[in-house]
Amino acid sequence: MFITLRRADHSLFLTGLLAAIAAAGCSKAAERQPSTESAGATSADRMMSDSSTKPADTTTVARSEASAAPTAAAPKPAAKPSPTDTPPKPAPTPLPKPNIDPGRKPPTKPAATPAAAPGDQSQGLKYDAGSNTVTFELMAGPFNFNGYTSGGGTLTLPSKANVVINFVNKDGTPHSAEVISGDGPIPNAATDPAIPRAFTNKVLEGLPQEGSDAMRFTVAESGTYRIFCGVPGHGLSGMWIWMKIDPAAKAPSFGPTKG
Repeated sequence: MFITLRRADHSLFLTGLLAAIAAAGCSKAAERQPSTESAGATSADRMMSDSSTKPADTTTVARSEASAAPTAAAPKPAAKPSPTDTPPKPAPTPLPKPNIDPGRKPPTKPAATPAAAPGDQSQGLKYDAGSNTVTFELMAGPFNFNGYTSGGGTLTLPSKANVVINFVNKDGTPHSAEVISGDGPIPNAATDPAIPRAFTNKVLEGLPQEGSDAMRFTVAESGTYRIFCGVPGHGLSGMWIWMKIDPAAKAPSFGPTKG
């Protein structure tokens, strides 16, 4: 009897234990599986969470904004200048006005000194009336004397004048000077002078350029002579002038020969 009761109690104990275990398992399963409503709410919450955390599609937003914004008018290109158009010239810069004193007169240019013409007495002709001395500068040029040739110039002297003729050769060709008679043909070269000491050194060969010499002599009361170059051929080429003694002359003169 004791053994039979013990077995029945044991069976009841096991059955209750199994029932308790089953009930506990159902309750745990119910706790593990959320309801449909709670699951839907959880999914909605996750979607909202994802949308708030993920950045918006900037491309879509930009496109929508561009389509929504009004189209701005494109600027027109600047007109190209025509090739025929000339650029405007810059205005000239005005020059500063000179500071002129109204009370001051402008400077006057000095008058030009005219060159001495052939025959002018300023051409080296001097006269001392007290001693009756005539000083004359005789310049030899290219086959001329003082710019004259072939008797085109005349040196006029007072009677019994003391004459000093300072000769200088300004030409690159050698030249000389000699007083010869005024009558007869022109000699080819130097001969005896018509007045003593009236000739230069090297009368035949001539003095070189810038060579100089002085002839000193005294003339008679009257007479006609010629001053010519004694280098062969030069006198015949026209290198000679007249020298005349005039009793009526009160002073010497030199200039173009009068007809």
